[in-house]
Amino acid sequence: MAEMDMGLSPNNKKKRKKKKKQSLGKSIVTGLFPCKGDSSSEIARKLIFLGSLCLMIAALVIIAVHFISLLKPEAPIGTSVVDQDGTQVIQDGQQVVVNPNAPTKEQIEKLPDGSVNEEYAAYYEANNDFVGWITINGTNVDYPVVQGEDNEFYLHHNFNGEDEFAGTIFTDYEGVFGPGVMPNNTILYGHNMLYKYKFAALNNYNSNIEFLKETPVIDFNTLYQDNKYKIFSVFIVNTDEEHGEVFDYTNYVYFRNSDEFYQYVLEVMDRSKYNTGVDVEYGDELLTLSTCDGSTGFEDMRLVIVARKVRENESPDVDTSKITRKTSIKYFQAYNDVYGNKWKGRTWDISLVKGMKEYLEENGLMDEPENY
Repeated sequence: MAEMDMGLSPNNKKKRKKKKKQSLGKSIVTGLFPCKGDSSSEIARKLIFLGSLCLMIAALVIIAVHFISLLKPEAPIGTSVVDQDGTQVIQDGQQVVVNPNAPTKEQIEKLPDGSVNEEYAAYYEANNDFVGWITINGTNVDYPVVQGEDNEFYLHHNFNGEDEFAGTIFTDYEGVFGPGVMPNNTILYGHNMLYKYKFAALNNYNSNIEFLKETPVIDFNTLYQDNKYKIFSVFIVNTDEEHGEVFDYTNYVYFRNSDEFYQYVLEVMDRSKYNTGVDVEYGDELLTLSTCDGSTGFEDMRLVIVARKVRENESPDVDTSKITRKTSIKYFQAYNDVYGNKWKGRTWDISLVKGMKEYLEENGLMDEPENY
C-alpha cells in the first residue's frame, strides 16, 4: 500500500505522465513550421519543405492559368469581332488576323506572282510567312499554315508573330512553294493541344480505324494551287536514341533519287498501323503531318500521318473497304521491350508501291512473314 502511495506501479515502474493531446490544427502547424525546441536539422527540413511547397503551388497556378486560357470559348473561324482599340479583326481559333472586309482589291494585288487563291490575300498581307491552308473535314483542323526561317519560331508564336505556347501550324523551312512548285514531301508541324486545338484531332487516326475510314483525305491548299492527299500511313515514332534506333522522317523534304524515296516509303509503310490500299509511286508529291504523341507512355514520341497527292485526272475518293489493321507493325525497341511487341515481317502489299519489289530485291531487303 505504501508503494502505491509513493506513486509506484505494482511492478515497481514509475507511471509516465500523459502528454496533452494537440488539436489537429496545431499538429499541422507544428509539423510544417519551425517551432521553439526544434533542432537545427528539423528547422532546415521544414524550411526546405515549405520552399518546395511554395514552388509547387506557383507551378500549379501557372499551369491552371494557361489551361484556362486555352479553354476559353473562341469565336468561330471567320467571325468578325472588334478589338479593344476599335480595329476590326477576324477571330481564327486562337489566332487573330487583321482582316477587315477581306479580301480587298489592294490585298489581292499584294499577292505573289502566280497566286490563284485570292481568298487568302488578307492572310498573306497580315503575314508574308503565310503559305497555305490545311483542312481535315469532320475535325477542327482548319488553319492557316506558315513557314518560318527555321523550325523553331512558330512552335510558340501565333500567326501574328506574338508569343503563344500553342504556336501555329507551320511547314518545314526547307520546302519551296511557288507556281507549280511544291516540296517532294511537304511536312507540317503542329502541337497536340488538350485534344482540342491545333493537331490534337490527329489522335483520332492513331486510335480509331473508323475515323480513318471516314476521313481518308486531307486538303492542303497553297497560294498557288489546291491539293488533296490520300492517307497511306499512320505511325508512332521515337525521337530519342535511348528508346531505340531513330527514324528521322523530318529529313525527307526532298528525295535526291528514287532510292531515297523508297527508303522513306518503306519505313513509313513498315511502321504504319493500317493497310489503306492507297498506291504510291516515285514522283508522287507527299504530305506528312507531325505532332506529339502520349499514347505509348514514353516521352518525346511523335504521331505521324503520311499521304500522297491526288494525281491529275484521278478521283479523290478512297476505297475504304481496303482499310484494315496491320498484323505486323514496326515499333521502336523500347515499345517492343515493354509491350512484348514483335516484328513479324512485312505483311503489307509491296505491289502498292510501284518499283518497291525491285528496290527490295536489288538491296537484299525482301522480308517475308514466313521467315519469323
